[in-house]
Amino acid sequence: MPGPTLKRSPEGVYHIHWSDAGRSKRISTRTRDLAAAKSFLGTWLLMEREAPQGKAALSVSDCWTVYKKQHVEKKVMSATAGYCWKALEPHFGALMASTVAQDAVDDYVKKRTTGKLGRKVKKQTCRRELVQLIAALNHNRIELDVDLPEDGQPRDRWLKAPEIKALMEAAQVYRGEDGKLSRAERFLWLALETAGRRAAILELTWDRVDFETGVIHLAVPGRRVTKKRRASVPMSAPLCRMLERAEMERTGKKLGSDRVVGGVVANKMVTAVALKAKLADVTPNVLRHTAATNMARRGVPLWLIAKVLGNSVAMVERVYAKHSPADLQEAVGMISNGQLEAAE
Repeated sequence: MPGPTLKRSPEGVYHIHWSDAGRSKRISTRTRDLAAAKSFLGTWLLMEREAPQGKAALSVSDCWTVYKKQHVEKKVMSATAGYCWKALEPHFGALMASTVAQDAVDDYVKKRTTGKLGRKVKKQTCRRELVQLIAALNHNRIELDVDLPEDGQPRDRWLKAPEIKALMEAAQVYRGEDGKLSRAERFLWLALETAGRRAAILELTWDRVDFETGVIHLAVPGRRVTKKRRASVPMSAPLCRMLERAEMERTGKKLGSDRVVGGVVANKMVTAVALKAKLADVTPNVLRHTAATNMARRGVPLWLIAKVLGNSVAMVERVYAKHSPADLQEAVGMISNGQLEAAE
């Protein structure tokens, strides 16, 4: 065999084939796309990934390069993975992937949580970053068996009715002289009435607000679907009235093409409104959590809440089951079966 070549398996996956000491060998590129397979081959050759050296010749940085090209850029949110690698690279990048062990992971967590490596972060953040490291090594068929920091408990900050009222009233202050709904009001309404994620609300365009069917389509047509799924959510009656007003207030813009809220920053806007309302710890995610919590407390089945959120039922059960104890009422009623009575 003259040199490494690409061959397609019966299943359609491309493999690199080469000969070593008279023996034929191969490695999967893990893709059915020829262009991606050629890119993998180029990276493989550049790294001098010869059969005798195998995995031992790969640095963590090499593994990340392959993982990024073949997986991150195509299948996941590359920005999030990029932020993780920015933190991981100074500590792990130059290490040989096959030598990464628990002591290196523990040292990384210690440096990150004390501010000696980048900004000071919590252990939960370290865990998310290290999950990306493990994914990169696994993609290159290098198993990393280490213990990670425990995942943190989900935050349980949600807004009560008086807080929501105060927040909405504070948002009205941002109206202009013409009295039109402010960006803050539109964002708050959508966040609290659809449980949508921050980015989904900011990117929502009027052509995806279907007044005829009463449905808001948060997903962007044609965009790759990620784990953070965006749902199609029916409008509540109050939200529909707000959106009808907001549409009437539009001026000088082509109908059906511009954004309902617009802008690229939501956290600062929500924080500013919360401060004016004298409320603490209010973020776009708290608004989403508030919407989901209210649904659970008012008896909406958890599987329906999962559909609205675009999350798995398992995740919704873990976070919101405690707010929805109605299904347990019959069970606890059978504990004494009416045989116990309160003392007079």
